Amino acid sequence: MLEINGINVFYGAIQALTDVSIKVEQGEIVSIIGSNGAGKSTLLRTISGLQRPRSGAMSFLGTEIQDMAPNDIVRLGISHSPEGRRIFTNMSVLENLQLGAFTRKDNEIAQDMEAAMDRFPRLRERIKQNSGTLSGGEQQMLAIGRAIMSRPKLLLLDEPSLGLAPNLVAEIFRIVLDLNKDGTTVLLVEQNANRALEIAHRAYVLETGCIVLSDTGKNLLSDPKVKEAYLGG
Repeated sequence: MLEINGINVFYGAIQALTDVSIKVEQGEIVSIIGSNGAGKSTLLRTISGLQRPRSGAMSFLGTEIQDMAPNDIVRLGISHSPEGRRIFTNMSVLENLQLGAFTRKDNEIAQDMEAAMDRFPRLRERIKQNSGTLSGGEQQMLAIGRAIMSRPKLLLLDEPSLGLAPNLVAEIFRIVLDLNKDGTTVLLVEQNANRALEIAHRAYVLETGCIVLSDTGKNLLSDPKVKEAYLGG
């Protein structure tokens, strides 16, 4: 579904990603783990068109996307729930969800709105509420709900459990599994390496902008180097 070949990404003179290559197959959950500053968020921003690679290629369902605008990438079927939620805090929950469907012209947006609220019942309870007044967990649910309103084939999730209480972390990971079971392919960036590897079909380890390991989630969970560096083992 997604193939990234040797991308190099810079912020000015600073290189953030070096010769990064990954693949995501349809129906998978693929996790990217690594320490703070490793380039995980930069990778997702580059896939969604918010950052441009200086070299290398990216293709989605056979279409090259490295030079495409973000809105065109959304239309192809990639949606991004960014780190820090990035909801529009001065707008209502309903308005945030409606913005997630801005590329669509079909007649099923209202139906998908109902489905999103069924998946996130707390959003239904607060549908007219200003989103800036939501709790951190509710804002994260809104960010994911907004992302799925575009009906993505591939969902990019950046640190969905960051700053949440343990019970909400469990709920967010349950939601990710449910989305995947319903047919959405997921590329997950997550600081909580244990949980990310537990649900991943495959995973990559990113260190200082370079992919240093890749394997199944299960194998990386038991890898001594990964345990020592990321799992507290």
